[in-house]
Amino acid sequence: MNRKILFCNILTVMLCLLSELPLYAQNNIVHVYTPFTIPATGPGGVAYPSHVRNDAISTRFGVKIADVSVPAIRYDNTVNGNQGHNMDIARFASNTLTPKIEINIMGGNEINSVTIHPVRFYPQKAITISADRRTLTFEMAKNLPYAIVVINGDDPQDASTSNPQLTLINDPLEDTTTKPSLPASNVLNFRTFSENYLRENPITDSVGQICRPAGSVTDASLNDGKLLTWNHEAGRFVSYTSKVVAFPNLRARDKNDLSDALQAALEKIKNTPELNTLYIPAGVYLWSGLKIHNWNGDVNNGGKPLFVYTDENALMINRQKECREAIEPAIYIAYSSFITVSGRGMHDGQGCLSFSTDKKDAKNTPHQGGVVVKKSNNITFNDTYMRDSQQWNWETHDVVDVDLNNIKGLSPYNHGWIDGLNLSSGKNVTVNGSITLGNDDAFATGHYNPSNEFPMRTYNENKSINLTNTDANPAEIRNTFAAAGVYNKERLNWSNSDTENIRVSNAIGWTRLAHCIRAGINTKTSNPGADTCGRLLKGFYFDNFHAIVGRNGSGDIRFVNYDSSTSWPLYEKIEIKNCSFWKPGDKWAFIQTMVDGKQMIQNFVMQNLYFVKPIANPSATFSGIINLTIKELYIEGQRIRKRDSSGLTDRLSYVTNFTCDFATSDN
Repeated sequence: MNRKILFCNILTVMLCLLSELPLYAQNNIVHVYTPFTIPATGPGGVAYPSHVRNDAISTRFGVKIADVSVPAIRYDNTVNGNQGHNMDIARFASNTLTPKIEINIMGGNEINSVTIHPVRFYPQKAITISADRRTLTFEMAKNLPYAIVVINGDDPQDASTSNPQLTLINDPLEDTTTKPSLPASNVLNFRTFSENYLRENPITDSVGQICRPAGSVTDASLNDGKLLTWNHEAGRFVSYTSKVVAFPNLRARDKNDLSDALQAALEKIKNTPELNTLYIPAGVYLWSGLKIHNWNGDVNNGGKPLFVYTDENALMINRQKECREAIEPAIYIAYSSFITVSGRGMHDGQGCLSFSTDKKDAKNTPHQGGVVVKKSNNITFNDTYMRDSQQWNWETHDVVDVDLNNIKGLSPYNHGWIDGLNLSSGKNVTVNGSITLGNDDAFATGHYNPSNEFPMRTYNENKSINLTNTDANPAEIRNTFAAAGVYNKERLNWSNSDTENIRVSNAIGWTRLAHCIRAGINTKTSNPGADTCGRLLKGFYFDNFHAIVGRNGSGDIRFVNYDSSTSWPLYEKIEIKNCSFWKPGDKWAFIQTMVDGKQMIQNFVMQNLYFVKPIANPSATFSGIINLTIKELYIEGQRIRKRDSSGLTDRLSYVTNFTCDFATSDN
């Protein structure tokens, strides 16, 4: 057979094979992320603790993307008490925004109904259910690379262990030209470095050994500037699996703990001229989180930028915290500059474990978090995955020039304080692509100094605590107040600057409770005795943002002030455009500043907003605005063309100029 005939035969076979595939399968490239599997032993030579678990494959959903099977992972934390199994998540990368999705139901009930969020992009006519009611097909909408599929329900509160919901995440294919080369001279291989570090510096913590000497701590415990001194006992190491480990005791570290290795690696990069990149290859890393503090990346100020890259098969999992009061987010960047974190490894905060084990509360622990960026500038995240946050998924405090691109906060659990995006304060913060799953506000801002209640709330709940002779208090009280002075001394200095130019686009937030958008939660000054604010909250821009709030939440859009202060924040410009909201209740907006007109919002624009659910008696409050614009308002998918149907009164209180595109009344 000559070469020409052979080539023709091969071509014929290839064409026959391709002809059996749909056109979308021929053209689409789908990259599958491999579920995480825990090795038998870690770098310390022993097995990992039991909370370091393999990914479990969904027993409810079989998922295909353009005919390519993609595993859905069970986000099941029922092992940690009543934390729930509300969601399974299928994540993949592809070269198209509109791949064909096929979902096959395994076990349980057949498909009786389907709701896909954002509902605005997925009308019922775009969804096909098979004749046997076991298979669902649809095309992913080009408007957003994330979707949440609810079968036999429609609301976040419909999720249950027997009927979890399904999140789809469609990443772009990774640009390999921007991926650092592991053997390059500027790159530190953290896997190799950490293994060598543990070999030379093995963990030797021993239960019963003194870990912290007795001593005293001086602190302004009641946030009033008055210093109090608290004597505390010596602390001892207790077993790693102990519950409610409180100061001064510490958990004995697992022998695979790489927390110190990380700090040593950062120090080596800082002190080695040719190094500037921390590369975290495939593998499992048990530590206290990706903690980067006091990194000077400003080349004009004697520093050098830091680049962190995580391989998609890297699982970075938080240890059991050293004690209840320790602050150990999944990622914690503070007092730093010019840091870029890229790659699609998974940062696992172990929030449900921490919540159920240490019984944390605002009165006895500082504010926790998932990804915390504090007092830093020029910080960039690209494609970052974080799951199981201890509190807010993603948060910023007094930052400048922060870019969050295609970020994920995946914490669909039942414990409190799991905001999606809480950009507490900052200037020039841009979110371009985000999906968050939580149990509190989908988006929040203006929550200054969220750690300020520890230990003040302990005193407010027990006024018998002796502040004159602190030694007269029981050891538990003395230890609690001393712990605040050690772990929470900066509680009034997390955020004190004005907030300006916050931009959120191409984002979705799913939450079982609370609000779609909430601003002005706590904007008082750091001095609780002063009834003043004066902070400027200027320039909030939302475009293609979608919030799904469960039926037990409030669910509205609100810009107000939540403490007892009579002095409100100074809002200047707010724009909410091309967004949709799945929310309970009749009130869809609560925008109110000082009713005497002294601190009015300069400009407030709402345009092309889509409220998905029926609202029997819609209502909205707008008060204290100079220029208010409302156009292209939709309720239950229907354009509101008459003012009476919007819930707005004929006369708005303290609104100077009102522009709209509907008539004055239905008459």
